[in-house]
Amino acid sequence: MTQKIIASEKDIGSRIDKFLQASLVDFSRTDIQKLILKDKVLCDGVPVSKNLRIDKVMEFEVLELPEKLASTLEPEKMDLDIIYEDDDIVIINKPRNLVVHPGSGASKGTLAAGLLYHFKDQLSSINGTLRPGIVHRLDKDTPGLMVVAKNDHAHRHLAEQLESHTLHRTYSALIWGHPRDLEGVIDAPLGRDARNRVRQAVTSEGKEARTHYKAKEFFTIATLMELQLETGRTHQIRVHMRHMGQPVFGDPTYEGRDHCLGRVPPLFRDIAAKALEMAPAQLLQAVKITLVHPTTGKSMTFKVPLESSFQKVLKYLRKECPCDVPTFDSEIGFRDFEQDMMLADEAPEIYEEDFYPYEEPEFKNRLSRAERYQIAKDRKARKKEIELEKQRKKAEKAAIKRGELPEYVEIVAPGHEPTIDPAILK
Repeated sequence: MTQKIIASEKDIGSRIDKFLQASLVDFSRTDIQKLILKDKVLCDGVPVSKNLRIDKVMEFEVLELPEKLASTLEPEKMDLDIIYEDDDIVIINKPRNLVVHPGSGASKGTLAAGLLYHFKDQLSSINGTLRPGIVHRLDKDTPGLMVVAKNDHAHRHLAEQLESHTLHRTYSALIWGHPRDLEGVIDAPLGRDARNRVRQAVTSEGKEARTHYKAKEFFTIATLMELQLETGRTHQIRVHMRHMGQPVFGDPTYEGRDHCLGRVPPLFRDIAAKALEMAPAQLLQAVKITLVHPTTGKSMTFKVPLESSFQKVLKYLRKECPCDVPTFDSEIGFRDFEQDMMLADEAPEIYEEDFYPYEEPEFKNRLSRAERYQIAKDRKARKKEIELEKQRKKAEKAAIKRGELPEYVEIVAPGHEPTIDPAILK
C-alpha cells in the first residue's frame, strides 16, 4: 500500500529515516532504513539516498510498509533479577552467559523469551516480535543493568535518550597492564573486522564510537577501570580497550587471555594464570545506568555491585599483587598488537594542572603517540635491513658453492677507492 508523507519547513535539517519514523510510529528506524535501501521510498519519482537530509518542503512516497516477521519466539520460564519496575520501564540485572535476544546461533534460552514469559503482552513492540521491550543489549558474557520498555511510548523516549546521549551507562572493567593516560576519551570508529566477521575492529570506514575511561585501582599486572559509553556500538568497550593496548582481562575474543599472559613478567605469571582461571570470560560489567523517566521526566539512577567472579578476582589481586603507583612501559607492556594507529595531525597539549592522583612524579618520560609510532616504524625498518642482509649472505654462500664467485673478495668501502692510476705504479 502506497503512502504519501509531506515534509514541512519545520522538518528541514532532519535525516530522512528519522523524519519517516515520526510518521510511521509502528516501525523501527532499522525497518525504514531497509525500505530506503530497497528503493521503496521515492521523492519526485526518484529513490532517495539513505543519507538524505530534508532541505525544503518535500513530498515522499512510501511504496510499501515494512514487513514484520512472524514471531518464532516462545515464552520461557526463567528467574529475572528485577531491580525496578513500573508501568513504563523495567530495570533488569542481566546475568553472565545469557543472550539478550534470538540471533545467529541462539534461538532459545534468551532474555527476550524470559521477558515474554514474565510480562506477556506488556512490552513494547517497536523492535519487532523477536525483541519485545529490548531497547539496547549487552554481550552474552557481559552481565549488568539493562532497561526494558513496557510500551511503545517509553521505548521511543528511551531510544531518543540513547541517541542524544542523555541515557548514561557506566561499566567496570579489569584490563591488562596500566594505561598510558589515567583518564581520557577513546574516539575511534568501529566496524566489522574484514579478516574475522565475528569481531569488530577500529576502521576508518566504521561508525563513530566514543568511550570515556578513568583508572580506579591498580595492580601489578592489571587496572580496574570505570568506563562510560557515549555511543553504543557492538563490542565497543572490548575493542576500544584492545585498540588502546590493554585488552579486557579474560576476553577470549580480543586477546584478553593467553595472548596477554605471555607478556606478564615471569615473577607474576603464575598469579596472572590463576586469576585467568577465576575469570569465566571478560571481566566487564554494566554497574550503573542513569535515565530520564519517560512519563515523570525525573532523572533516575540504578546501581548494582560487581558479580561474584569479578569480586573474587579483585580480592585475589589485592592480596597477591597490589600496586600503589601505576607504570607504563611501551617496550614491555601490552601495546604491540597489530593495529592501525590513527594519529592526530598534532599531539594534544598537556597541561601541568591535568588530573594526576599521585604526588610522586618519578616516572619515565612518556613518549607521545607519534614518537612511539616512529620508534616502531624505525624498528621495523631495521628488522627488514637485517633480514635482507641475511638473505644476501645466504645467496653469496650459495653462489660460492656453485663456483660463480671467488671465495675471497676484497671489499673497498665507498670513499676509500685508490686515487692513483694503477698503470703508473707498474
